[in-house]
Amino acid sequence: MALFTYSQLREMKPGEFKVYNHIISHMEDIAEMNIRQLAEAAGVSTTTVLRLCEKAGCEGYTEMKYRVRRELEGQKREVSFDAVPAVQFVRESERDREFLMKLEAAAELCANAGQVILCGDGGCGMLAGYGAYLMNSSGGSAFLAEGGAVDANPVKGTMSVLIVLSASGENDRTLTRINRYKSAGSAVVSITNTRQCPAARMSDVNFPCYMPEAYRGKDGGGEIVSQIPALYILEALAAAVQDRTSCPDSLAGHAGES
Repeated sequence: MALFTYSQLREMKPGEFKVYNHIISHMEDIAEMNIRQLAEAAGVSTTTVLRLCEKAGCEGYTEMKYRVRRELEGQKREVSFDAVPAVQFVRESERDREFLMKLEAAAELCANAGQVILCGDGGCGMLAGYGAYLMNSSGGSAFLAEGGAVDANPVKGTMSVLIVLSASGENDRTLTRINRYKSAGSAVVSITNTRQCPAARMSDVNFPCYMPEAYRGKDGGGEIVSQIPALYILEALAAAVQDRTSCPDSLAGHAGES
C-alpha cells in the first residue's frame, strides 16, 4: 500500500506509525470504521489520525477511507506485504548522508574490534546468523550469541562490538544483553524498526528502518516486518568493513598522520 513514501514513514511520530500499521493490516475493516474507532483500535487520539491523513496528502479521514477502498479494488490482497517501502529504503539509503555517515561509523567500530557479537530476537535471530557469516567473510572475527553464549557476560578490555537486530527494540532479554555489553565497555550497533525504541536509544549507532507491519503472527501474535532493509544494512556494513580490513597499510598511515 503506497500511501506514503519511505521518507514520510521515516519522519512519522510513534503514534502516527501505529495508525499506519493498523490501516494496512486491517484495510478491509477501515471502510466501516469511523475516526474514533480507528483511533481506539490503534491506541491513539483522533488528532493523531488526522495528522496521519494530512501526511498522506488527504484533506481528512473521509478521503483516507476513499483511498483505502480504491487500493482494495485495485488488487486482491491475500497478505498485507508491500515491498514498496523496503525498495524505497534501499534506494534512498544509497544517497542519504545520515545513513552513509552511520555506516562509516559502524564499519570503523567493527573493523577495529577484537570481536563482533551478533544477536537477534524473534525473526531477526536467523538474520543475525547470516550477519555473523558476512562479518567473518569480510575479515573480522564474528560470533552469533546463541545457546550457552546467550547469557554470557562479555570480558572487559576485549574491544568488542555488539550488533543487535530487533524489530521492536523492546525485548527484555535483548535489552539486558545490551546493558551487559555496554557495562563491559563494548560498542553497540543496532538495527531496529524505529529510533524511538529502547534498544535504539541505548546504541552507539542505530539504523532505523521504519517498515510497516507485513504480517501478524497466529492468534494475534507479534508483528512481523520486512527484513529486506536489515539484510541490506548487514551486507553494506560487511562490505565497508572489508574495505578497511583489506587495506591495513592505508589505515595505519592515516593513524600515523593523526
